[in-house]
Amino acid sequence: MKERHAKSAGFHARETLRMCRVSVGADFHTLSTSQVEALITAADQAKYRKPKNANGSRARYFHDLMQRRAKAIQD
Repeated sequence: MKERHAKSAGFHARETLRMCRVSVGADFHTLSTSQVEALITAADQAKYRKPKNANGSRARYFHDLMQRRAKAIQD
């Protein structure tokens, strides 16, 4: 991702997590079912596809992506 897009991507990630009621830094395995369903819906809207060699669910990979982008702006 280009540096000029990082700020808006971080903002979008924080807003996506807020709408899913997931706090920045939250562990995926502690989320409730409704939070995971909200993440799946957000992933569908973003047309997110997990990597081919993924070792977990699409929701977990999308959660990790949003967490990385949200934390990158805070640092």
